[in-house]
Amino acid sequence: MGTFIVLYGINNIGKTTQARRLAAYLRKQGHHVAYFKSPDYGLASGRQINAVLRSHEQRIPEPEFQQLYAKNRLEQQPAVLAALRKGDVVMEDYVGTSFAWGSAKGMPMASLKRMNQGLLREDAALLLDGKRFLSGREKTHIHEINDALLRSVRKKHLELAKAYRWQIINANQPRDKVFQDIIRAVGRHGR
Repeated sequence: MGTFIVLYGINNIGKTTQARRLAAYLRKQGHHVAYFKSPDYGLASGRQINAVLRSHEQRIPEPEFQQLYAKNRLEQQPAVLAALRKGDVVMEDYVGTSFAWGSAKGMPMASLKRMNQGLLREDAALLLDGKRFLSGREKTHIHEINDALLRSVRKKHLELAKAYRWQIINANQPRDKVFQDIIRAVGRHGR
């Protein structure tokens, strides 16, 4: 089995850029690497999540919304497992994302953990932390327009990083410096 690496962080912090860059770097190092993003909007549950996120307000209760995320990850898991059998996986967001968002929106952590039982655990988790890059903010994304919620979610991510020993990377450095810090952090996990 390969190494399962997850990059966490609030919206507009540079996760997509750095996750794709990490996957490309590992490929150049001779590793077979697959890149995934959670949620997977190509799945039926992902299309439902996308519709909620890009509406003007969340019209379903948070437990139901978090259940959609858990279902999406469960549906995505066979592809992730198949990729891990061939090599490494770099994933943008995962279970910890639901822990941060769900708890910031008032859900008990115990409920969030129950919903996500049976899912793979990452081998390495990195938290990209810092102030968001507002140039990438979507005006139709209900989470990206709610600054107070994003501050709360950032705080929850930091709490999770401490509890689960995620490596924290300062995302507000120059991109190349952020990437070098990611490479060092991944290297500490046997890469």
